[in-house]
Amino acid sequence: MDLTTEAIRLGLNMAHLRAEVASANIANADVAGYRAQRADFREAVGLMREAAAHPSMAGSRLESVTSAVLRDSVHADSSAPVSQEGEVADLETASVDFQSLTTILSRRFALMQLAMAGR
Repeated sequence: MDLTTEAIRLGLNMAHLRAEVASANIANADVAGYRAQRADFREAVGLMREAAAHPSMAGSRLESVTSAVLRDSVHADSSAPVSQEGEVADLETASVDFQSLTTILSRRFALMQLAMAGR
């Protein structure tokens, strides 16, 4: 795929994982000794910034950041217990990100369809 589509795919995967992590944290908030899980997207975000700075970068570099790679970034946050309000805010943020990215992807594919139709 091209760089833009791969960046959107990666963003969608990050939003999905963020929602999953927040949901798991909410579900386990009352479990004694449970520590909130956090996803560390530094590597993926850094790669996306690099792609923005260098549009000629191969889309395959973003392809290498799969859902499995993102899942490996999830770790326990030993610094604090679960904050219900914070987790709900993370869910809302993930929802807005997901909606925005799906709208962008839909419009991108609609433009491609018009171009292929010769309009």
